[in-house]
Amino acid sequence: MRLNQLKYAGVLLAVTVAMPGPAHSQFIHRDNRANPFTDLKRLSTSRQISIQSLTVLTDAVGVEFCKERYGNGYTVSPNPNGRRGQFVSDKGHKFSLYARSELRGDGIYAEHSQVLITFPNEPDQEVEITQFITGFINSKMFSGVFSDGVCSGRFSVINVK
Repeated sequence: MRLNQLKYAGVLLAVTVAMPGPAHSQFIHRDNRANPFTDLKRLSTSRQISIQSLTVLTDAVGVEFCKERYGNGYTVSPNPNGRRGQFVSDKGHKFSLYARSELRGDGIYAEHSQVLITFPNEPDQEVEITQFITGFINSKMFSGVFSDGVCSGRFSVINVK
């Protein structure tokens, strides 16, 4: 008799854990797709990015290396010769979004994404960037933090055209 009770308790636990969250929050995992930060349906084709608080994560380079890589910002647009998720900057950066996941709830949007970037001064080297983006759902204003393992910093979308 005791064995039957444990069996039913296990089923109840499995059903409870497997139930989805409330309808107002959702977790979405998408690979190789655009995001609200770069989605042409929600934002226009170019956005100006401001870079702040650059820091160095290793003793191998100085902060000047990071400033040369990222500068204080640039304008990003979809790559006219690329696929969805590929972007270029007005200063020669090339971006390729390859993995992302997002969370939406209570009017707030959060995203974790990974991007391969080629810098104008290092055209033969792709660097992987990890970034976290936050903002309000249906807003054109976003901000976040990023790291490439050597440099890290904050960014903001300051102008959308």
